[in-house]
Amino acid sequence: MSLETEIAALVAANNKLIDYFSGKKTAIDAAVAAAIAAAPAIVRAYWVDPQLGDDANGLGTEASPFKTLQKAVDATPDGGRVTAWLAKDYVLDKSIYTLGRQVVIAGVAGAGRKLVCNEFIPDGDTLPRMGSFWMSNGSSVQLLNVTVSLPASSAGDLSSYYALAFASGSSAPILMQVRMYNCAFELRGTFRGKLIGPGAALYALSMTGTAVPSALNGSLFVGIAAGTLSKDLGHIITNLSSL
Repeated sequence: MSLETEIAALVAANNKLIDYFSGKKTAIDAAVAAAIAAAPAIVRAYWVDPQLGDDANGLGTEASPFKTLQKAVDATPDGGRVTAWLAKDYVLDKSIYTLGRQVVIAGVAGAGRKLVCNEFIPDGDTLPRMGSFWMSNGSSVQLLNVTVSLPASSAGDLSSYYALAFASGSSAPILMQVRMYNCAFELRGTFRGKLIGPGAALYALSMTGTAVPSALNGSLFVGIAAGTLSKDLGHIITNLSSL
């Protein structure tokens, strides 16, 4: 066999290898692209309008908003993050189940949007609770550019879950995280609940651009008396010096 013939055979074999690699690469690239396209986006942003929104037919856009916060949470994959933009003030008169999501409730800066928490009595219970976020698994709650309007608490016994955020059961998070950024509080009477209720082993509370009224001293965490220094608490992480 001549040298020319051997070189031609090597070139042909090399070309076959190149064609095989190119074909495999194309197939792999197509499979990866298909997998990425099929995977749900875990970061979502929806608009919520309690008056004009539609949970059944709305798209969650500003032009076609959802009606409830729960729909915005439910439309987000487990483990994802959802930002719910409030088109109008929102009355929270039940518990929103966070279902493992990171939940952000936001108002457009300067819009003066309110999250109005009202009392309610759950089915099968006799003690009042307040509009709240029932946290589970790796959930967190952030409030941005909203005024949290707290209810005037009823006389008599209140549920131990009378809090803006709480957890319960086997899905309760180890760390309960709440963040408030550029928020304000409105007290509509004597508030006897808590900002953060029971259910976790560890708690984290961040307040940025948010002033805590003196009337809420001792009402931030369940079981923590007013004036307690945060540095003396091993299970609470916060940028507030006292509670």
